[in-house]
Amino acid sequence: MKRINMFAAASVALLALSGCGTTSVFDRDRPDEFAVSRSKPLQVPTEFELAAPTPDAPRPQDGDTKEQVLDAMFGGAAPAPRPQSAQ
Repeated sequence: MKRINMFAAASVALLALSGCGTTSVFDRDRPDEFAVSRSKPLQVPTEFELAAPTPDAPRPQDGDTKEQVLDAMFGGAAPAPRPQSAQ
């Protein structure tokens, strides 16, 4: 029993230490964290105006999600299903 425990401990240690080694299988080109360039600062547009909300207008969050998806994908409600032809 003691021999099995030693073998299990050695296997776990070997498996844990195998992650420290490098092989060509797991090597990859990583980005150089010291070669980072600065990006341009964010700019607010000069004409940044939103349309004022209209009273009693339907809220965009309300409504059927399926209809909103169809509107976004196809520009309107889904077409009527085609009739099945008897064959």
